[in-house]
Amino acid sequence: MVIVVVLLILSIGLQLEARFSAKDYLEGYDSDLQEMRNALEVVAAVMNKLPEMMPQMNLINQNPLTQILEFFQQRAQTEQGSLGAERLRDDNGTYSDGTKETKETGK
Repeated sequence: MVIVVVLLILSIGLQLEARFSAKDYLEGYDSDLQEMRNALEVVAAVMNKLPEMMPQMNLINQNPLTQILEFFQQRAQTEQGSLGAERLRDDNGTYSDGTKETKETGK
């Protein structure tokens, strides 16, 4: 009978110790959760202000490839312009606007 009473007292003591240690752990978790909640509130505030901080972009009814195509068109025009400059040279290598053709008279 004494052994049963000792085991009963020991089990009650272990349960009380487990409750107190669990309470300490839970208080630690509560403080960690509070820190996480505060950090998430800061992130939420920044996310709410983000549209105000970013420049407004209008992408409605615009093809995303138009800028790329415009770049290649401008590049092609500049290449054609450089080829056109070579065409404006006469046989002597001087530039001509193409309106007058200079002919050298035979000497």
